[in-house]
Amino acid sequence: MKNYKGLVYPVWSRAARLLAILLLVCPAGAHATAPRITAELFGEEKKVDIAAYQVSVPDAGGKSEGALVVDIVMRAFNAAGKTPALDVLPSRQLAIYALFNNDVQALIGSPQDIAEKYRNQYRMVVFYLRADEPVALIFSNRRGRALHKSFVDGMHKILRSGEYVEIFEKYHISPGADYMTRLKRQNPDWK
Repeated sequence: MKNYKGLVYPVWSRAARLLAILLLVCPAGAHATAPRITAELFGEEKKVDIAAYQVSVPDAGGKSEGALVVDIVMRAFNAAGKTPALDVLPSRQLAIYALFNNDVQALIGSPQDIAEKYRNQYRMVVFYLRADEPVALIFSNRRGRALHKSFVDGMHKILRSGEYVEIFEKYHISPGADYMTRLKRQNPDWK
């Protein structure tokens, strides 16, 4: 033991300090003890076929134009024997990004969501006519061909059967007397 101005320091005390400094300066490899955060930790990841964004705010009765739009889309697919998974995303930008990134096969939105120079990469079916602008289901040419065909077939079925007008009546909205003419004008390939 060494005496330093009246204090006694044992040798092991100096060795412990030296070891602590050595460990701070030269850290050894550390291993994580907690699991890595992955998508599986948040539950089962669902495969989404169609992305959408909020079209309008619900009215006092809790019904919105967005609910009408989703109802039309899902009934058209049901008429064609399909039940695609739909996800309403919190913003327009996220929904458009999902389509551009090929995370989804289709997007419920406005034809204006796709810039003119990219429109040849997508197929659009206008299925609802708001006063200010049409609402379309925009399909990716790469992944959405089968879904596009099913939707068009289903739309023709619900238009012929009168179910299209019934959906509007359910939401207390009128499709307009000339809805069929306007839909055909928006979709030139319809007969």
